[in-house]
Amino acid sequence: MRITRSYWLGLGSGLILSAMLTLVISPQQGQAGTSLKLSFVSPFKQQATTLSSVSAQPIVSTQLPITQSSTQIEQDFIIPNGASLGQIADLLLAQGFIKNTESFLVAVHQMAVESQLRSGTFRLSRGFTTQEVIERLAKK
Repeated sequence: MRITRSYWLGLGSGLILSAMLTLVISPQQGQAGTSLKLSFVSPFKQQATTLSSVSAQPIVSTQLPITQSSTQIEQDFIIPNGASLGQIADLLLAQGFIKNTESFLVAVHQMAVESQLRSGTFRLSRGFTTQEVIERLAKK
């Protein structure tokens, strides 16, 4: 194979094009990428500019964005002996298992499980709905 000037020109142009496509397509911190202004520049100037800007940038590995999995982390929730329904609601709110004590109390009354809430340790997740929390607390 004979290596000519057109071979080197084609190779250089291909490398430049692939470097520019990599910059445009690769995600950077959850964004779609950087926008590039392309204007007509002679191939030799473009090659020198692209190579100097590419070599100055650090290599960043592309990673998929981290998404929350469907499995929820469960934590222990302890209802102390003699705790009233209001105290249980306050504890749940303080530990982040419910968002509103009033809605929790209303839901407990609507489900008619006031007498079923007992002291003990329960496995709850912050992703549970109010009804799921009540069902877990009433099971034991």
